[in-house]
Amino acid sequence: MEVGGIYYHTLFWVVISLLFLCRIHTNFKLSLQKYLRPLLQSDPIRLHSFSTALAKIWCLNLDPAIPFLKSRYSSLGRPAKFDPIDLLRSLFLMAHMKVFSITQWVQMLRDDAVLAIISGFEPYKTPSVGTFYDFQNRCWLEDRQQILQRRRTPKKARIKPKKKLGSGEKLTPKHPGVVKKLVAQALAGRTLHLRPEKLLQQIFAHCCVDHSIDLGLIHDPNSLILSGDGSSLPTGSNPHGVKNCDCSKQGNYCCSCPRRYSDPDANWGWDRSNENVSTMAIPCTS
Repeated sequence: MEVGGIYYHTLFWVVISLLFLCRIHTNFKLSLQKYLRPLLQSDPIRLHSFSTALAKIWCLNLDPAIPFLKSRYSSLGRPAKFDPIDLLRSLFLMAHMKVFSITQWVQMLRDDAVLAIISGFEPYKTPSVGTFYDFQNRCWLEDRQQILQRRRTPKKARIKPKKKLGSGEKLTPKHPGVVKKLVAQALAGRTLHLRPEKLLQQIFAHCCVDHSIDLGLIHDPNSLILSGDGSSLPTGSNPHGVKNCDCSKQGNYCCSCPRRYSDPDANWGWDRSNENVSTMAIPCTS
């Protein structure tokens, strides 16, 4: 009985380790050679059109991201149908191809065997739209209740300022001195441990920044100066949300019923260059 107990105990931990299994970069390159070698002989011109993307994916070693992604998956139950590393690699390839729609990208993977192979999937056995969104939700470390709470509260878009601003003029800061306060808190040792984007930043740091340091592309990491230009990012959100009630049929068009927001993390403001309420949203990470 004791031997049997040891056997089942060992088997249990083997199954657990298989649930966590992610393909390492060396095995991915072997699989890439296996699938692309026939394409190189049958259609070399078309395969050459993906040479830049293929070179980037070939050099992109995502092995350091495995421990971070493992923490976002359960150790029990059915293993994930698609390797999280392959999903992450596919999103990198999506950004390289300048595709900004998950739905469009999923269709491209289904129609193009080369894109599927470079991503790490078997031809014509690619993830669905829901699989990519589920992966994104796992990587975004934000409390689900906070997101639902924001979706219940209707947002109001900022109206056009009454005062006509001259060329080069800006509105008065809504929160004057906030930058000074944040700098003082940072110098005092305050850190943000619950940032929603923390996992994505860790993956980027270990897979890209550390590798760049090893290659000598970043000479002195202790003397870096980082800056952001505050660029706005386009989203499919609406500041007024989408109504889920029937109040408009009863003549009430300004009800306060809970609404659905496609991007509850977006901030909205006045776009002076277009002279209207901006259709560009800036993700809020505060």
